[in-house]
Amino acid sequence: MTNPVAAPRLTIRGAYFGIRHVPMRMPFRFGMVTLTRSAQIHLFVDVELADGRRATGVAADMLAPKWYDKDPAKSYADNLNDLVAGAQAAVAAAAAESKPRSVYRIWRQTYDDCQAAGPAAGRNPLVASNGPALLERALIDGLGVALGLPYHTLLQDNLVGIDLGDMHEELAGVVPADVIPARPLEQIDLRHTVGLADPIRRVDIAAGDRLNDGLPQSLEEYVERQGLSYFKIKVGGDVDADADRLAQIAGVLPAGELTVSLDGNEQYSDPAELVELLDRLQSGNAATRRLYDAILYLEQPLDRRVALEASAAAVGALSARKPMVIDESDETLKTFRHAVELGYRGVSSKACKGMTKALANLALCQQLSDRAGQPGRYFVTGEDLTNVAVVALHQDLTHLAALGITHAERNGHHYVRGLDYLPTTERDACMARHAGLYEQQDDLTALAIAEGRIRIRSLQVPGLGVGVEIDPQTTIPLAGWHPEDLEKDLG
Repeated sequence: MTNPVAAPRLTIRGAYFGIRHVPMRMPFRFGMVTLTRSAQIHLFVDVELADGRRATGVAADMLAPKWYDKDPAKSYADNLNDLVAGAQAAVAAAAAESKPRSVYRIWRQTYDDCQAAGPAAGRNPLVASNGPALLERALIDGLGVALGLPYHTLLQDNLVGIDLGDMHEELAGVVPADVIPARPLEQIDLRHTVGLADPIRRVDIAAGDRLNDGLPQSLEEYVERQGLSYFKIKVGGDVDADADRLAQIAGVLPAGELTVSLDGNEQYSDPAELVELLDRLQSGNAATRRLYDAILYLEQPLDRRVALEASAAAVGALSARKPMVIDESDETLKTFRHAVELGYRGVSSKACKGMTKALANLALCQQLSDRAGQPGRYFVTGEDLTNVAVVALHQDLTHLAALGITHAERNGHHYVRGLDYLPTTERDACMARHAGLYEQQDDLTALAIAEGRIRIRSLQVPGLGVGVEIDPQTTIPLAGWHPEDLEKDLG
């Protein structure tokens, strides 16, 4: 444990929301949802430190339906409205207190307030945590910009004021510097997402469906062009269909070292069906056996209604075979601790669920692994919710770099055509300030991927990795915006 450092206190002086519509070059299907268009919410927060220094922090999230809340009675528009209302409620709760506080104290009180208010507003715990998580990132960004320090330093010196023991009693006395690596990562392996609607081979793409937009379209093309060796494969809950699709995917995976995660997005309701799927992969041909051997973990395959109700024997047996990871079920600060008792071994880090929460889960994993005498037995994974540039992508990658998570799922870079949807000023700034992260391909500015990796050293800038000025005037004012506007604009 290192000596504590007093965290700067700050006050929120103003906040502004804006929306950006994001056209998608190809549909993305996960679980029960197929997205063909999307929108990002941006939050700009003006902060003032106790010593008078001021800055504006920014954060962004994709407004994703049927991930946070899968209630069939709610429409896509209902889901988006819930997320927007939750973000507004978080900012209102935080701004109501005028007393200067650390970023952690603002986030923690806001989190508790939003959880308490969630049920009456029709927001489940996962939805209720999203607004505070968005605010948390904007505050961290503003703090770093005001101090002129990058995120890793803010954690290492605990300038955020994080109290891990406040979240988990067994972490009393542990500080972030005890948990994170001494230096942030400079590169990260990209775990390529294979959506349920993604074409596997070139020949699977009908002539009329070929995009011809300068980017790969089929999994086969991605493997050839980007040198991938890490993959995240979506499964849909039907053993026969999933086994058949996984066999097709196995046929185009590259030779050499291979790492795979399977993501069920809550589509399985019976652990026995998961066992059957694994059995079929393991007992299949050489290609499916190779895929089975490469599976690192199973991410949230069980519906959240049963994921934490299934017997410890069933979960433990699956985890002994392929470690089980919670994602959507990770609804509260305490959920992962309970999941471990059932046999789960991993939990996802997603910016939309909270960065401080992920850090606390990482500290728990290290402590639990040490007690078991098995380093890495319990772990945090890097996932995202269709993060795209600039803000959401940069902040999530900066967070993973600080936590030392060496590979991560990336969705947005192949469902959206590069940075086409951004203002020219932001595209140019990305190339100028983050040249290692992006590359120019004729008229396209896109994520630079070589040998399956992305270079993230440039994200060590003051704040939370953005390093590019985001003009609020280039976003759609939230006042008067409705989810239906997305369909009118992009439909």
